[in-house]
Amino acid sequence: MKLASHPRVIERGILTSAYKQEIKQNISEMKRKSLSQIKSSILNSHEKLQSKTGTVLQLSFFAIILVVILL
Repeated sequence: MKLASHPRVIERGILTSAYKQEIKQNISEMKRKSLSQIKSSILNSHEKLQSKTGTVLQLSFFAIILVVILL
């Protein structure tokens, strides 16, 4: 008798190879998802930091030019 490729939970034994393979796939999917989430959060924070730095530099430059013009 041939077993189905996706046996029901009740039919799976704790140490069957199908169950081990399923666990490995779930772990690899979780790692991929968490790595992509970490990467996207780093990119988002980097963009925000660049935006804030650019704004501070523009305001500083404007203030220096304003002081030079008024003197």
